[in-house]
Amino acid sequence: MGLIETEAIILRTYNLAEADKIVICLTRKAGVIRGVARGSRRLKSRFGAGLEPFTLVALSYHEKEGRELVALRQAEIISSYFNLCSDALMVSSLARMAEMVIEFSPPHEPNERVFRMVSACLEAISRSPASLEELLGYFEVWLLRLSGFLPDITRCSVCGSSLRDSVAVFMDAEGRLRCRQCSPGALGASLSEEVLGRLRAIRRLSPDAYALEGLKGSAESRKELDRLTSIIIRRALERELRAKPLVLQS
Repeated sequence: MGLIETEAIILRTYNLAEADKIVICLTRKAGVIRGVARGSRRLKSRFGAGLEPFTLVALSYHEKEGRELVALRQAEIISSYFNLCSDALMVSSLARMAEMVIEFSPPHEPNERVFRMVSACLEAISRSPASLEELLGYFEVWLLRLSGFLPDITRCSVCGSSLRDSVAVFMDAEGRLRCRQCSPGALGASLSEEVLGRLRAIRRLSPDAYALEGLKGSAESRKELDRLTSIIIRRALERELRAKPLVLQS
């Protein structure tokens, strides 16, 4: 194949040999790709700071059929969010976001909605780092929804009744939501009306708007949302994420 040019968000890098890096990035045209950046660790590398994590770049690369790794040629910075990596809390949260994108995005499968959502969340975090906890929850819910793992939050999976009218909602052992009437003896977790409100707000609001809305909610409902997304992630991957934000460990 010829030279491919696309916007990309750098997610993770690994050192390779003495002068090179392996780069994992989310691209607009090709989804998640892995590539080799030859000479990128040299002082006068043509890549400059374009391969720093959480940088939005204009990426160019060559791809050969049958090879997983592409050959990166250039990465010109469009926007850099590397300045966010100023403390352990932010670094651990961004690392979790990167791991989720890698795990829930099939390689070389473009998804415009995922790319735009990740970009919007990084922009929102850069504008309002104090809202990191709210925005991390927003990101996780949307990524699970776009990858098909978030259950329907509007209707009971058994009887089809509106969950807005239910006094209590339960997530059963299969990860589906049930109303109170369909949950006698069901194994799973109960969800409060406030956390359902958070889920509905995430669906209708932009990251910036939700950051303001979410801050009005209780700390307990935020933790409940964290527990919910963690359960869904664990079921989907059949393991815990390796990157766990300090905010979730407290």
